[in-house]
Amino acid sequence: MKSRTRNSSSFLKFAKRHKGQFFVLSAFAIVAMFFLISRWIEPFTIVDTSQVALMDEFFIFNNIKEKAIYAVNGSKSCEDLRYNLDEYRNFVQQYALEKNFKIDFNYTISPCYNEPPFFPVVIEANLRLKSPSADLSSTFGMTYVPS
Repeated sequence: MKSRTRNSSSFLKFAKRHKGQFFVLSAFAIVAMFFLISRWIEPFTIVDTSQVALMDEFFIFNNIKEKAIYAVNGSKSCEDLRYNLDEYRNFVQQYALEKNFKIDFNYTISPCYNEPPFFPVVIEANLRLKSPSADLSSTFGMTYVPS
C-alpha cells in the first residue's frame, strides 16, 4: 500500500510540474481537430462566378435599354423622336455585329401630335440580345411628352 500512495504522490508532483505542457498540447489538439473538421465540411468544389462578371452581354444589354430611354427623353419633337430611335436602332445593330452579337430592337410609337393639347406618346420597346453564351430579352415602355 505504501508504494501505491508513493507512486500516486509522485505522479501528482509530475503533473504539477508539467501543467503548461499539457495546456499547450491540449490547445494544439483542439485547434487541429477544428481545422480537420472545417476541411471535412468545406465543399469539394467552389463555384467560379467570375466568368459571369467578365461577360459583356449583361452590361451591353442594360446599357442599350438605358440609352434608349435617354434618346427618347432627349427628343425635341415627334419627328425628332422617330429619327432618334431609328438612328439609335441602326447604331445598336451595327455595334452588335462588331461584337458578334445579334440584337433585335423593335419599338412601336403611339400617335404623336405636335399641336396642343399635347398627349404623352407611349413607346413600347422589345429588346433581345443573342450571343453564343447568353440570350437576353426585355419588353419595356417609355413615355415622351411633346413640348
